[in-house]
Amino acid sequence: MTLSLALLGPPGTVPVGRPAGVHAQLRNDGPDEVWVVGVLDGSETGTRYPLWRPTVERDGVVVAAPGPAEDPLVGPLRAEDFHRLAAGETFAAGRLATFALFAPAEPGDYRYRLELSTESPSDADWLGRFNQAAEVAGLVRRVPRLTLSAGLVVPFR
Repeated sequence: MTLSLALLGPPGTVPVGRPAGVHAQLRNDGPDEVWVVGVLDGSETGTRYPLWRPTVERDGVVVAAPGPAEDPLVGPLRAEDFHRLAAGETFAAGRLATFALFAPAEPGDYRYRLELSTESPSDADWLGRFNQAAEVAGLVRRVPRLTLSAGLVVPFR
């Protein structure tokens, strides 16, 4: 099993004051199918797995990151949240609010970083806090336990 994580963004520079449209993509680089789960409510804030932890830095200082969870209640994990990737297939992870909303007021080169972790100690760490179907827990075990990271520099002018 070989998965890779990439951050994709616009070619060239982005106007100051506008979001860059950076998004995450997983790719199955191995010969066997792999099960993955994209960004869920609570994934960015660390409330539930998989953890999708984005940050944006300028000159080594974090200028954008998820805030603390406002509400620890997250919706149920559903069977349709799981995606099977065949060899060579890619998967768009979904909307990361930190990247979607970040629009710097000053020009410069901004480093977008993302860490994905599926290394939860318990299957329950993935599940919703209400209306959760018990059979989904079996699907959680199909997702490989790993940590991946990716980075991308975006110039704003």
